[in-house]
Amino acid sequence: MLERSERRTAQRAIVRNLQRMRAYQRARAIAVYFCIDGEVDLSPVIERARSSGKAIFVPVLAQNGLRFIELGARDVCRRNRFGIPEPGGGRRIDPRELDVVLAPLVAFDARGHRLGMGKGYYDRSFGFLRLRTRWRKPKLIGIGFDFQKIDRLVPQHWDVPLWGAVTNTGVHYFEDTTTDELLATEI
Repeated sequence: MLERSERRTAQRAIVRNLQRMRAYQRARAIAVYFCIDGEVDLSPVIERARSSGKAIFVPVLAQNGLRFIELGARDVCRRNRFGIPEPGGGRRIDPRELDVVLAPLVAFDARGHRLGMGKGYYDRSFGFLRLRTRWRKPKLIGIGFDFQKIDRLVPQHWDVPLWGAVTNTGVHYFEDTTTDELLATEI
């Protein structure tokens, strides 16, 4: 774990690294999350993305996965059964129409396998990505701290791998990432 000052510094680095990604820069519709339990706080990303004209969507729990609802500047959110804030209404988008999805990480490995909180919501919501031989969109990008990278996770058949991961020390890309989609500027 990180001390409070280390955490703030690391979170600022994560935001900078994310904003350097070409996929993020080109994205018009971005899914973010509200942090809980030590996850990286994406509040600065939400503010900057909104000010640059990007549409911001947040996950809302549904029976078999997640629905993505646009987050308005004045939306009032209520906490769901897991304590995660969710907007009460707003425009809904099909997950296939999102350009980038930022997903919280508990852990990840060098092959793009992700460990989340264990309920499988992201895997069910983006299962269609497993059927593609070449990812186009959305780009599933894990957000976490460098200490969350581990040697190896054993994936399950339902797991959807990450396209990339952003940490405080840089950006990690996984298989099928083309150089055109990498960093717009070097880190």
